[in-house]
Amino acid sequence: MRGGRSLIAPSSDEFCLPHEVFELGVKQGPLLVYLYLICRKSLKHGADEMNCAVIGKAVGLCEKTVRTHLRTLADTGVIKVEYHGQNFSYTLHPIQSNVQEHRGTTPRSRWISRKQAWITGEVFDAVFPLPNAVFQLGLQAGELLVYIYLHYQKGVRSGQCWPSYATIGTAVGMSRKTVQKHVHSLIDEGLIQAEDTMIHRRDGRSYNGSLLYTVKPIKQILKEREKEFLAELKLAEAQHKLDRRYQPRDRPRSAL
Repeated sequence: MRGGRSLIAPSSDEFCLPHEVFELGVKQGPLLVYLYLICRKSLKHGADEMNCAVIGKAVGLCEKTVRTHLRTLADTGVIKVEYHGQNFSYTLHPIQSNVQEHRGTTPRSRWISRKQAWITGEVFDAVFPLPNAVFQLGLQAGELLVYIYLHYQKGVRSGQCWPSYATIGTAVGMSRKTVQKHVHSLIDEGLIQAEDTMIHRRDGRSYNGSLLYTVKPIKQILKEREKEFLAELKLAEAQHKLDRRYQPRDRPRSAL
């Protein structure tokens, strides 16, 4: 599923996630809000007062929905929220007990054994960096959550991964068809590429495998968008000058 991942220290424009955040058993809305709170806490803004409108703008949800998801996360026990009028402050709680409760007795295979501390003070088998800029792309909530998961899964060097629709859906709380819809949207927006793969059995039979995703570097995406914006701005300015040049002028009135 991963494309040859290696552990690297996060930079100041990244936040880290352990795989366990995708095993909390919460639905897609609360999970997306939780991921944004992790990002903010990683930026050392967690002690500052937050606002539901700010979160909603970042994750593509309305303010009322964000407030509902905050209550869900607090009831689940992964955060503690203290309201101060329209604003609030929050604390991230340890999550391993919630993960164990959701997993039951089924052990999860480990792909790496190096232990690392996370923002809650817990130690996990591995944590991997994601760019903070994922919240600056203006994506809809479902698209953003699928994009974050693919960004999380991709190989550091290759930028590729191959999780199935079902695997993504289980991790982010969506149906297979919903994941498929969001994947197609991300492809259309130029954020990812997807290639068909084939699985060849020893008996000679072949069948379709999961899609192979290539996640474009987010810095490249932001640079391309900035270039497009400047080009559109320049074109609009040229059009405005052209319109003014050919705008009919009022003739001066002749003296009687």
